[in-house]
Amino acid sequence: MLDSLTPIEHPLQIAVPCSAYDYVTLAEIYNQGRIDYIVPMPMNARRLEEYVRAYDVDLAASLVAVDSGDNIPNGLGMLSMRGQRSWITRLGVNPERRRRKTGAFLMHHLLEQAQMRQAPQIQLEVIQDNAPAYQLFRKIGFQETRRLLIIRRAPGKPGTGLLLPPETELKPMDEARLADCLAQRPDSPSWIEETASLVNAGNLHGLDVRLADGRAGWIIFQRSAFVLTHFVFSTNDDYELVSILLTAVHHENPNHDTRVENVPADSPLLRAYFGVGYVEAFARIEMLLHL
Repeated sequence: MLDSLTPIEHPLQIAVPCSAYDYVTLAEIYNQGRIDYIVPMPMNARRLEEYVRAYDVDLAASLVAVDSGDNIPNGLGMLSMRGQRSWITRLGVNPERRRRKTGAFLMHHLLEQAQMRQAPQIQLEVIQDNAPAYQLFRKIGFQETRRLLIIRRAPGKPGTGLLLPPETELKPMDEARLADCLAQRPDSPSWIEETASLVNAGNLHGLDVRLADGRAGWIIFQRSAFVLTHFVFSTNDDYELVSILLTAVHHENPNHDTRVENVPADSPLLRAYFGVGYVEAFARIEMLLHL
């Protein structure tokens, strides 16, 4: 298969575009690099294809590092593009094939691909406790921008005392209302929580909430068969209103697990999340490099 490609040459390994592989093979290569990872996050072919679509991964710019001696993949890294903005994701090296500087090799070529597409800057996230990856990114020149939390909540209605105020009105959103609210969202989301990511992923739902005292707000989220995720609120600082919005969602979806990614660690809304039963799972560091 490699003979039919035009790989980027290197003395020890070659970079083959991910577009040369099917999703089954890419998922296998990705999972091999996550076997001993702090947070493994395994994927099958279907989930990887959904990921590529949701986050605008450019498979032609994404790369598999292949050993030039035995033609076996050493690792993988993906590059997403939105206009001239770029994002590195899914970077991983097979633990049985480390100490070949594969991480640095992949990063070099991913940055080169971003530059070829005239991206002025590139961003990524690294799990807070992944010291080797963090040190690699800092050595390349990436700078920290903020700390992001991944929080989770087990299924179940909010606990005692977390009831909706009397005469609270809930109204499901239609597609036009969803689009209008997303266009005016007040937050500064990470790549995976951007409006483009949410729209690409689909299955969006929303509630307009009006309280008896005249206050109003809205909440948008993605709902699959078992999981709620991708929360967006009408406010970025009203703890009390967000608590009510979350309470409404969990009263209506008591059997769903919930996972919310990349909440800024300094967000005033964390108090609302924790108040209705969320807990911190782990943290990421968002980083940026000007090309």
